[in-house]
Amino acid sequence: MTYNKSKLAFNRKLLIATLIDSNIGSVPMLVDATGMNRRTVQEVINSLSDVDITCLRSGSTKSGYYYISDWGQLDRNKVRSKLQHINDVLECTLNEQLVFDLIKGIPMSEQRLMQAMFNQQRLQILSLGVHHDEFSDAYLYAWENGVYPFFEDTDGSVNQMPHEVYAEFFQKSKDKVDKLSKLLDDLWLKNEVPTFYELEDMLNVRCGSSEWERMDLIKICRYMYLMSGTFDDNFWSTLLTPTQHPSEAGSIKRKFNRKEDVYFM
Repeated sequence: MTYNKSKLAFNRKLLIATLIDSNIGSVPMLVDATGMNRRTVQEVINSLSDVDITCLRSGSTKSGYYYISDWGQLDRNKVRSKLQHINDVLECTLNEQLVFDLIKGIPMSEQRLMQAMFNQQRLQILSLGVHHDEFSDAYLYAWENGVYPFFEDTDGSVNQMPHEVYAEFFQKSKDKVDKLSKLLDDLWLKNEVPTFYELEDMLNVRCGSSEWERMDLIKICRYMYLMSGTFDDNFWSTLLTPTQHPSEAGSIKRKFNRKEDVYFM
């Protein structure tokens, strides 16, 4: 079904107002949630008064947020109940769990909201990578496998990368990627590169009382391997010395094919 511009504009207002009313109150969060660009989101917020919705702002320019103080003649609960239809009309990218929670009126704690936003961002990153050839192989692998893309952190001089606001939601944490990369770099510079089993022994992986698991090492090493120039061929050959690593560690050096190796679930 084709909708005219005024109908689409009205539905955008309802969607943005509902999200703001559910504590998704900053422009960056609204951009991530809906897939709309920043300019569109800001224009919709500025035009909410056209449908008698009063949207106010609290706080500073950088840390402030929007909130709905009055829905005017609209029934917020009826609008919320139609959220799935509104999302479909606009062909937005709202996370299904987020839509369900909003319709049911489940309280959106900051942690729950950020998890939903992280899940949504992950799908967007993978889709852009697979279908539009965006991002590096290492970055796609990291997002798919829950490895914090440590080497693609920014320094504040440029816009942040998508992963930086979601650090706590990666299974293989920023701290672990940092620690393992520093350990391996030190050993490499000393010409003391370990085999994989020796690395496990260094980190007490096989004793059962370590913060590290085998898959931590495999996935973080795989991410580092896919990062161009992280270590040389001799490093990886030594780490994966035949008979000195578990069979699953062989995947570290496998060729990456984004069309076949990326799974969205």
